Amino acid sequence: MTQPQRPDLHKDPAAPPATGTSSRSVLASDAEREDMVERLREATAEGRLTLEELAERSEAAYLARTREELLSIGEDLPHVTPPESAGSATGQRSFRALFGDIVHHSPSLEHGIEATAVFGDVTLDLCASPAPPTGELTVTARALIGDVHLLLPEGVRVEMNCGNVFGDVRDLTRAHSGPEAVTPRVRVTGSAVLGDIIVAHPSSDRRTYWQKWLDERRGRAA
Repeated sequence: MTQPQRPDLHKDPAAPPATGTSSRSVLASDAEREDMVERLREATAEGRLTLEELAERSEAAYLARTREELLSIGEDLPHVTPPESAGSATGQRSFRALFGDIVHHSPSLEHGIEATAVFGDVTLDLCASPAPPTGELTVTARALIGDVHLLLPEGVRVEMNCGNVFGDVRDLTRAHSGPEAVTPRVRVTGSAVLGDIIVAHPSSDRRTYWQKWLDERRGRAA
């Protein structure tokens, strides 16, 4: 993932005026964190952030302690407004492995995904996919004597609602520690019949870029 450059901190017009204390030392409020997450959702709707970037920055917003940290998370994004609704979602993206295996990186997530494996395996790496405008994704997975593997970035909340008959349904992602409202959210539905549906991270020991960046800034300020 290409990491955003960090320009010098500029004053955010939406931030409350200073009262003799530098924004460097002013603690961020829960309302300010929610405002930043909303800015990230808006930028996502404009196609500016990938699923991974949205997850990482949303997590960083809830972890930020000061206004400076919070503003830096979105300072490379313009002020945008959510687009008008385009009506009900159509055109769900479908992937099917029939008597063979397929691997796909960064598919479009705008209208949801359908993955079907019959005597084969489907592997979808969604980490660098552009995040859906709503920040939520629905995946319909069907594993019939085959496996469906979904690779998701850190910071994504996963909801599994799949049935299984002599098959296995496993969520190997780490439990999300942020508030319930944090985005993005991935809902996986479907069934596993003599096959597996597995959701995991590409690497089990990966730390997000934004968490590392916050730790480094806090270390220098200590």
